[in-house]
Amino acid sequence: MKKLNKMTLATILASALTFSTAAVVADDDPATMQMKAEKFGLISSEEAKNIALNEKSGVVTDIELDSIDNGGGWEYEVEVVQEDGTEWDIDVHAKTGELRKVERD
Repeated sequence: MKKLNKMTLATILASALTFSTAAVVADDDPATMQMKAEKFGLISSEEAKNIALNEKSGVVTDIELDSIDNGGGWEYEVEVVQEDGTEWDIDVHAKTGELRKVERD
C-alpha cells in the first residue's frame, strides 16, 4: 500500500511539473501569443515591440504575453537591451497599447 501511495504521489508531482512548465513556455511562444491576440482582440507582439522600442531604442531580447492580476486583461512584457548594455523591462497593455511600466533592469 505504501508503494502505491508513493508511486501515485510521484506521478501526480511529475504531471504537475510538466503542466506548469508547459504553461510558462506558452507565454513567450509566438504562435500562442498570436492566437491569444487574435482571439481576444489584442495588439500583436510586433506592435508591442514597436511601442517598446519607441520608448527605449535598442534590441528586443524577449517578449511575453501575460495576464494582468485581478482580471485586468493582458500585457506584453518586453525586454530591451541598448547599445551600452542597459536593460529595460517595458510593459505594454495588450488591448490599448498603453505603456504600463518602463523600468531599468
